[in-house]
Amino acid sequence: MAENKEYKFVDHYEFDEELLKRAFAEARKIYKERGFMRKMGFGKAPAITTVDMAKAWMSEGHVFTCDHSEEVCAEALKVLEAGRRSGVPIFHTTTGYIGEKQWDLPRWDEKIPMSALDINDDWLQIDPKLKPQPEEPVIHKKYASNFFGTHLAQTLNFLGVDTLIVMGATSCACVRHTVMDSTGYGFKTIVPEGTVGDRVPGVIEWNLFDMEAKFCDVVPVDEVVQYLEGIDASVYRKHERLYDK
Repeated sequence: MAENKEYKFVDHYEFDEELLKRAFAEARKIYKERGFMRKMGFGKAPAITTVDMAKAWMSEGHVFTCDHSEEVCAEALKVLEAGRRSGVPIFHTTTGYIGEKQWDLPRWDEKIPMSALDINDDWLQIDPKLKPQPEEPVIHKKYASNFFGTHLAQTLNFLGVDTLIVMGATSCACVRHTVMDSTGYGFKTIVPEGTVGDRVPGVIEWNLFDMEAKFCDVVPVDEVVQYLEGIDASVYRKHERLYDK
């Protein structure tokens, strides 16, 4: 098992964001001319899921730490608080493995240091900057997507959810795969701007652009908050209704 070390990530080079924005503006024209980048819009019964927004990704000092995590958590918290006020279901995930031998560790560890993620370590707790609540389930996943090998899709379908709001880390892997699976399972899929993290410049911008072109809507946080504040919690199928007469 990998040792826990303290890591601090800093910018070592200039990144030309304006050049990237110009390239994406031109690419959007091409995609839209071909019928891509259509709007899914919002449904009537949303849920929120965070992707690996545990301390290992959202706080300084871990090998998995993401850049600008303070800002990412602050924007995500706005969405979470709006959902909490309206009674919207919220599901967190964290990726981690069990015991010294980590028999549940996948081949993924051959590419990246997954063995550094001990599920019983404090690093794998949902970051307190999100103010996680006791009634919000934390799903322990083993691979990238929130859906892969978990019960998330079945639970969302049982509740009658038609829209999934996805936030977290990282844009190029776990968020992207969660978004793709969400749309594949039939949910309208929304990513609020500024709520996705990663480790190197340009990766977030590129992946948000490509996800918006093909798999989800990328929407300003204020618009997502306004949408959530208008949700009536009675739209969800509750466990108690199984016993209604």
